[in-house]
Amino acid sequence: MYKVEYSKNTRLNLKEIFDFISDDNYLEAIKVVNSIKNTVNFLKDFPLLWTNYLDSTRRLVNSEYKINIFYKINKKKKTIIITSIFKNRY
Repeated sequence: MYKVEYSKNTRLNLKEIFDFISDDNYLEAIKVVNSIKNTVNFLKDFPLLWTNYLDSTRRLVNSEYKINIFYKINKKKKTIIITSIFKNRY
């Protein structure tokens, strides 16, 4: 099992997502952030399952809210670093 770490940038991304949604609906903001975190938790057991995007960066999509989650894997440390999270505009 891998350990998941959020970069400083990613923590800011989550806060921005939460703040944007909570302006209209606080409970929905909580649901969205929890959904993102639940999606990220799948990486603990299946880090190689999702798309290799660029070089060593991989992409996972939260299909419920169409959120892109980019991450890198450190196999030696058995760590996954979430590098960015943002809304898919398509």
